[in-house]
Amino acid sequence: MVDIILHHYETSPYSEKIRLAFGIKGLAWSSVEIPRIMPKPDLMPLTGGYRKTPVMQIGADVYCDTQLILREIDARHPSPSLNPHPGVADALAWWAEKAMFTPAVIVAFAKIGDQLTSPPTIASGSSSATSARPRRRSVGSPVCWPGPSAWPPSAMASAPR
Repeated sequence: MVDIILHHYETSPYSEKIRLAFGIKGLAWSSVEIPRIMPKPDLMPLTGGYRKTPVMQIGADVYCDTQLILREIDARHPSPSLNPHPGVADALAWWAEKAMFTPAVIVAFAKIGDQLTSPPTIASGSSSATSARPRRRSVGSPVCWPGPSAWPPSAMASAPR
């Protein structure tokens, strides 16, 4: 039997989904702890540049997306099924990951924001002294990118019509 290796970090919610799937299936697997943030020198060569977590390795095959990993686990070990109703489960997974994950992270970081360390300041004499570091927002305030009216005229002149 081919060994399953999961490249992950402990606090990743996506890694937790995969670990739960291994438990439901009763699978034995090996763990490789990777850093939460870049650089990830041991993972990047394995994945060809893919930076997200988790990554599952089975022999020479590497699976880089949580949903793909879950499908592969189900294909290799069909019982018990992780996805008995594929359309409904896929829609629910999309909603949970896309619509709920980002707001949950914003709330979590808003609560611990004062405990996070600040990035190093840039010397005032350097050309990048006015960095584009985002300001802290209150929870619930929308994330907005400037619309076309805020773009420089030169960008508007070259825009297709």
